[in-house]
Amino acid sequence: MTEQIFRPRDLSLVELVKRYRLTTNRVIASQLMPGRSLNAVAKVTARLCTDQILSRYVLVPPENYFRLGNQAISSLGLSARLSEPLGPQSLPTDYATLIYATGGDSRRRRLTNEELNEYMPWLPQDLSHAPYCIDANGQLELIRVDLGGSPQHVARKTTQASLDRLDVPQISELSAASRFQVVVLTTSEEKSKAISRSLIACGCTDSVRVHIAVIPRLSFLLLRAN
Repeated sequence: MTEQIFRPRDLSLVELVKRYRLTTNRVIASQLMPGRSLNAVAKVTARLCTDQILSRYVLVPPENYFRLGNQAISSLGLSARLSEPLGPQSLPTDYATLIYATGGDSRRRRLTNEELNEYMPWLPQDLSHAPYCIDANGQLELIRVDLGGSPQHVARKTTQASLDRLDVPQISELSAASRFQVVVLTTSEEKSKAISRSLIACGCTDSVRVHIAVIPRLSFLLLRAN
C-alpha cells in the first residue's frame, strides 16, 4: 500500500492524526469536514477503522479518539507505537494540545518531530519531547499541560521548563523579540487564576511571556487517569 492509494480526504485526515498524534470526530468535523454532521463524520472514521487506516480508543465515554491504524503505519513507514493507545500522561497532554491548536479561530499548528529538527536543529534533545506549536505570525509556543497537580506545582514546573529553554541562546533571542511564549493548558477558569498567581510568585512571568488557556474536557481525562 502506498500513500497515493489514500483518497485525498483520507490522506488529509491521516496527516492530521500524524501531526497531533490523535484526533476526534469533533476535530475532524471542524478541520476537514465543515458543515457535516458528527454522524456523517463518524461514518467516515468507522470506514477508516475497518480499513485499518485509523485505530479507535476510548477518550471519555461515549467519545472516542483515533490514532493511526496498521495500514497507515505500514504505508507511511512509521513506528508501530503510533497506532497504540496513549498512556495516562500522554493522552491528556496530546488531547489538550490538539484542542488548543485547532480550537476557535486560532491559526496555529503543532510541530512534528521532523519540523522541530528542521526549524530548531539547535534545540537540545532533552528539551524536544514537549509539544511545541507555531502560530500564524511565526511565534513559537512551548505547551505545558496541567496533569492535576496543585497550582503551585504547575507553576514551579512551568517556571523550570521556561528557564531551561531560555538557557538556549536562540530561544532567549526569540523571547526577547516577543516571538516565544509558554502556554499552560488547564482545566478551569478558577484554576487558571490560581496558576497565574503562583507563576507571578515564582517570578516566571518576569522572564518569559506566559499564556494560560482552559480546556474544560481535560478535567474528565484526568479523573479517568486517576
